[in-house]
Amino acid sequence: MALFTLVVAVPAGVPGTQSRPACAGAGPYWPTETLALRGATAWVACKEESRVMRVSLATGARRTTALQGSPIAVLNALGAIWALDSSGIVSRLDADSAKVTARIQTGMAGPYNLWAGAGSLWSADDRSGEIVRIDPARRRVMTRIHVGDGPADMVFRDGRAWVVNHRDLAVVVIDTSTNRPRRLVTLSVPNGAPERLAWAAGSLWVTGRGTDLLRLDPETGAVQKTIEIGVGGIDVVASASALWVPSRNAAADARGFPTMSALRRVDQATNAVTTPLKPKGRVDVHGLAPYRNGVVFADNTGGRLYTVPG
Repeated sequence: MALFTLVVAVPAGVPGTQSRPACAGAGPYWPTETLALRGATAWVACKEESRVMRVSLATGARRTTALQGSPIAVLNALGAIWALDSSGIVSRLDADSAKVTARIQTGMAGPYNLWAGAGSLWSADDRSGEIVRIDPARRRVMTRIHVGDGPADMVFRDGRAWVVNHRDLAVVVIDTSTNRPRRLVTLSVPNGAPERLAWAAGSLWVTGRGTDLLRLDPETGAVQKTIEIGVGGIDVVASASALWVPSRNAAADARGFPTMSALRRVDQATNAVTTPLKPKGRVDVHGLAPYRNGVVFADNTGGRLYTVPG
């Protein structure tokens, strides 16, 4: 009986990962939430190609769905896949067939990212400084909530939503039962732009351009710990007992490019930092998601998905 060894080809630039081809549709504008996971299937927003691509992390098999607009964010939530395009339209895709089943007009002038919580879809209008709450069943905007200048990310917990603003540096709390916002704290990050937010181990975790990883008290906004990760963080997600943060060097950080210099792993209990990988070539991180005990990230410049074990 013949024996065969399965060899997975890995680009030389990212040792220690499994790589799958995906779309390379980043374009000159840098979408930041292009990846969603549903089980072992990745969904990738391909902005310049006006489509969403479904990729099996097990086999690499791909299937695409054409959209009328240019998708900048994709989300797995509320029993479907949702894609936000640069005109502010949210498309609902059937998770099995990958067909578009509905389109929601939001009226946003500067749409930015897409989240789910408290039974709703949420997006940010970067121009108006508003969070937009969307009813996924009635497929309409429920309300617009002014939170300040530059809403960039959200997390949800126990009837509340936290928003971080990348321009006025505020962290704002929204009561999801009343939609009332309250400014929790203004972060002290001179020359920085906090852009990413995560919840883990009872704390809020914030990073961004020119910003270390900050651990915040969710009730007061007080900084509990400042964790050195490099010049700035591109994104942050919680996976198993760790936070995962792609960091960038000074040149990429100054330009705002999502080019990763190292992937950091931060233990939630001890705040200890390790570096599971350092790319040997250019790798951009346009989307990051927890997967098993590690993470998956999408490089929409190089057109690859990378799986990093925990």
